[in-house]
Amino acid sequence: MFIEQISIRDYRNYEHLTLEFENKVNVIIGENAQGKTNLMEAIYVLAMARSHRTPKDKELIRWDQSFAKVEGHLKNRNGPITMEVVFSQKGKKVKLNKLEKKRLSDYIGTCNIVMFAPEDLNLVKGSPQVRRRFLDMEMGQIHSVYLYYLSQYHKILKQRNQWLKDVLTERKKADTTMLDVMTDQLIDSACHVLEKRFAFVKKTADVGAAYSQAN
Repeated sequence: MFIEQISIRDYRNYEHLTLEFENKVNVIIGENAQGKTNLMEAIYVLAMARSHRTPKDKELIRWDQSFAKVEGHLKNRNGPITMEVVFSQKGKKVKLNKLEKKRLSDYIGTCNIVMFAPEDLNLVKGSPQVRRRFLDMEMGQIHSVYLYYLSQYHKILKQRNQWLKDVLTERKKADTTMLDVMTDQLIDSACHVLEKRFAFVKKTADVGAAYSQAN
């Protein structure tokens, strides 16, 4: 698979840009502060529907504009694919071949991408949270089921924490049945997530070991 064309509108410092790529090595050259990094980020955003530089989608919208849009035309062995991500003040929308996808797990993984940036030094220097996030992003491109269980885990965890907060704030006797149900659901999702993380790490280690022996 390769990206044939990418179009950017009101994204970061770009008012509009359409760029075509060759199915070879493409090199982006330009002066400082002209938008090279923003272009690389836009390609990442096209694949992952989020930035690797900021968790705030609103920061991707050009100053004084209502939305930002990244659209890409790709080609794989099955034919052409169109991907689209739109960020607005109301949130973001993703489309595959002009059809909106309600779940990100149905979108992410269509275009697999590997990116190395200065921020990746945090994988070594940063906290375990940074490394877990890296695993989540890489595995999410390969296994849509993993994204589903990860999403369920965070959703249930948020609901459970809010329930506990409400109980403590209102100082009422809690119905422990509800807590037990949410806890069981949380454990189930967490087990699936951990199982797939361990399998991914083991497979990566096995591939690395085989490569070392071969060389």
